Amino acid sequence: MSQKLQPRQQAALIFGGVASVIPALIVTGFFPGAETLLPLTHWLAIAAIGSAVAGVISSPRRWLRASIAGAISGSGAFIGLVLYIFLRAQLFDSDTFFHLEFIIGLTLGAIPGILLFIYWVKPSRPKAMQQDL
Repeated sequence: MSQKLQPRQQAALIFGGVASVIPALIVTGFFPGAETLLPLTHWLAIAAIGSAVAGVISSPRRWLRASIAGAISGSGAFIGLVLYIFLRAQLFDSDTFFHLEFIIGLTLGAIPGILLFIYWVKPSRPKAMQQDL
């Protein structure tokens, strides 16, 4: 069962993705010279805070839970992408990356926060509204 995202949720998804991806790419050296602007922990905090705001945008009625799930998802995506890029660069000694590889690192890191968002933030529907597959 696929569910179409509302415009608010689409904007939150884009905002959270940008808040996690850009700091991770800066830390890993995709923007030359920018990695020395802030320490790694500051970039991690930027990713976590940006994704927490994205979680609140996505689900404003449960803002506290959404911000916690968003922060976990964003920081996990940041760490997952940074670790994936560093490990892949060390193992294969190549500077060429495909776009799909970034998605692998992001997804693996963000899974705990996404699961937390699905099962803790999103309200469950009443039994009468659920459809049998």
